[in-house]
Amino acid sequence: MTTQIPDSCTFDGRKWEIVDLEGASDCVPSNESLGIVTCSPGTNNWSGRIDHFMVHRDQLYLFKVEVCLDLSNKGILPFGARREVIRRYPVYEHHNDQGLRLVEHVIESERLVFDDLKISFTGRMYLAYPYADEWELLWPIDETDLDPIWEAVLTFDDGRLVDVDERPVEAG
Repeated sequence: MTTQIPDSCTFDGRKWEIVDLEGASDCVPSNESLGIVTCSPGTNNWSGRIDHFMVHRDQLYLFKVEVCLDLSNKGILPFGARREVIRRYPVYEHHNDQGLRLVEHVIESERLVFDDLKISFTGRMYLAYPYADEWELLWPIDETDLDPIWEAVLTFDDGRLVDVDERPVEAG
């Protein structure tokens, strides 16, 4: 099975990969409660959604939801959200009878950005740093650039950060 794109959490000025949630994660708004229907853009994102959380002043927020909206939902904007559209222009090699050419493609992704969507999560959030978004790294990418170098466990009580255990990943 293809590895799924992980959710993220911005904490202490850094974007972390969410490795696991232990606790009541049903407090995260579902697609239904947001009034949207998503579809899978590929095998690396079956749900059509990637959540990006943020800890700000010791409170957990759902800051952005990266979505692939179903065609019937294009243009729908949940209450309290604004839309962010990102266009990337990767260049691919195209081989045909005329030889090698470079072809530019447009890849568009959409995010729903919330300014004040507090999450009343109670439990532990297990994190790894860095969040491996290849578009945010210098090219060419060395596979070791994607390896986690820090890990953290954030403990929340009703959305309030109550404990942090952060340490470097041991080489091994």
